[in-house]
Amino acid sequence: MPKPVSWSYRTHEIRERVQHSKTQTWTRRDIEDLFEVKRATAQTLMKAIGGVQNIGGTHLLDREALLEFLEQTIAADDVSGAVRSRRQEAAPSPQPRRLTISLPNDLKSVMAADLPSNIELSPGRLTISGKGSEGIINDLYLLAQAMQNDLGSIQARLDPMPERKEVGDPELQRLFAGLARRERK
Repeated sequence: MPKPVSWSYRTHEIRERVQHSKTQTWTRRDIEDLFEVKRATAQTLMKAIGGVQNIGGTHLLDREALLEFLEQTIAADDVSGAVRSRRQEAAPSPQPRRLTISLPNDLKSVMAADLPSNIELSPGRLTISGKGSEGIINDLYLLAQAMQNDLGSIQARLDPMPERKEVGDPELQRLFAGLARRERK
């Protein structure tokens, strides 16, 4: 016979704590404290509750998913059986996929002027085009390296040009108009 759930007699109390809590996302440690269980049991519980999100390697539960789980366990005739059933039906926790990107040594000193033509920098706009996610991600990494080496030039390309103020003096306006004509010639 399977071991009964140690917190089954406290389900109403646990639900009340969650309902009155301002916490919207619950970590494994929060589950340990809430259910008064150890790490492995908290991980198993999180799997049974479902809706686990992996953010930066930390598994988090949404408050609503936790409340729904507690409501279902309260309504069940056999809390241990309900938890066991949910655990068996649960999807595996999401695992982040690691990126492995490295620049060749000759590109570690890349500057804004060295960026390929598929990375376009213009005032208020950044465009990276490519044939697939890996190529675009590699170019994004290349841009990050260029920002590390040559931030001023990249900011100059991305920042909008300052607005030119209109000169109120008619004599200065004629002078600037004459200079503009000379530049065009």
